[in-house]
Amino acid sequence: MTLDERLVFCKICANRKIEFETGLVCSLTNQKPEFEDECEDFIIDEKEAERKLNLKLDAAGPSRSQKGSLEPAKNINYGAFLTIAGIFVLLFLSLLFGAMILITGISFLIRGYSQKKTLAENKSFKEKLKKN
Repeated sequence: MTLDERLVFCKICANRKIEFETGLVCSLTNQKPEFEDECEDFIIDEKEAERKLNLKLDAAGPSRSQKGSLEPAKNINYGAFLTIAGIFVLLFLSLLFGAMILITGISFLIRGYSQKKTLAENKSFKEKLKKN
């Protein structure tokens, strides 16, 4: 394992400690992580893991949709509605407003699918933690 792969675990471990000179270290050894496949002293910090996941979900997708939900299904549904509404308005009423609605709808779709991918990655990471 590389240091970056180990730090993924350390960032959500209850035994983490930040030192200004060296960065993230183990509070038990005061050293950078050196484990290979699993750390025997790993204790998940549920609050920190949840906070990290919410940050990833909030950052997902293009900037136009940053006011969207943290739930991918809501963003996908809203995006599909706006995309269809945008096409309707584009074809029958106004090119400008239709294009704006269409672009917004697509950005919500992108955000929703990006969040879905993030949740799948988080689920596989948690399964990996359970195996260890």
